[in-house]
Amino acid sequence: MKHAIVRLLCLGLLIGLAPAALARPSSDDDSSLPHAVDLSARQAGADLRQAASWLARCYEVPERVPQEMFLAGYTYSDALVAFAMMHKGASLNELLEQRRKLRWAEVARQVEIDPNTLPEVIKPLLPLGFVRETPDLLHFLPDVYPGLKHDLTINAFPPTIPNEVQKVRFNMSNEEVANIRRALDDPFGVPESLMLETGGKNALIVGDWVLAGVIAHHRPLSMESILSARGGQQLSWQEICLAFGVRPDVLTKGPLTGVYPIMSGYTPGTILCARKREHFPEGAPLIYEFSRMAINEREALRPLMLRAYEATPVEAGLLERSNLGLADQSIALQLSRLSGLALQQIIDYHTRGTAWNALPTRLGLDLTGEDALRRALSN
Repeated sequence: MKHAIVRLLCLGLLIGLAPAALARPSSDDDSSLPHAVDLSARQAGADLRQAASWLARCYEVPERVPQEMFLAGYTYSDALVAFAMMHKGASLNELLEQRRKLRWAEVARQVEIDPNTLPEVIKPLLPLGFVRETPDLLHFLPDVYPGLKHDLTINAFPPTIPNEVQKVRFNMSNEEVANIRRALDDPFGVPESLMLETGGKNALIVGDWVLAGVIAHHRPLSMESILSARGGQQLSWQEICLAFGVRPDVLTKGPLTGVYPIMSGYTPGTILCARKREHFPEGAPLIYEFSRMAINEREALRPLMLRAYEATPVEAGLLERSNLGLADQSIALQLSRLSGLALQQIIDYHTRGTAWNALPTRLGLDLTGEDALRRALSN
């Protein structure tokens, strides 16, 4: 009898708890909504990187320029209009400064560009406004123009620098030698803080070695003579340039703008566009997800994607008929270029069930340097 009463009590408890259990989502359900938002934010971040790479390729500027614009809050339409006006000869720094307080039509008048001369796909973007608050003010150093990327190339350095004689002459530790070689191997990719690390006796720093190596490459001089003149920092780099017959503006124009300002200091908000961005946020605002773009933005951005990978009219038509999204079309084109296979073959692999992120392994592709593609494949 006692056992029967206990069973009845347990049954009553279960019946009473059932509605509550049904009404309350499981722990998995609790996390489903934030998880979905996270996935969308990650996709937006990947799409942002892809769009930045297309703009950089088409206008031949460092990828950091459109990257910083998007991360500061400028929309796809803002970037497309700004680059179109820059291509007409306007200063990108001035365009972004004017844009903070004026509509694009007014900005065009300020920089003396007739909006009617802009490409047809750009004109519908002029009335579009900011989605959020006014973006952060950006100032690029040097100012950006089409083809800038080719003027920001630093010569390659032999892996033997610093050599044994230089190590002894400048009394360098093994750590200093390693830091200098790391900076010479990738002057624009290493952290800015590395350029300020010590680089031998007489108060030399790592950045001094990079500047001395570039100047010595373009003049019949040795790095030792330049570094000796710099020793103790008795002479500024402007004075050293004058002493060795080099124009001082080489420090603030061209490739050394990615190195010299780190040593001399620069104002907050200045972007050294020759340098690669060290860190990227995991996600991005959802306005940067391609599936949420305005139709006019998509119609203006897609031709840049096709041009970035030199798609033929036949390939453009093939992609149009494939029903792939903009991000997937870009991935297909890039994999086609990297593998040397026909675009149709890449699309066939995908439609038959091979995931995009599995194709590089299947085809044995080297994705070194393809950061935007890697990010797109990981989503």
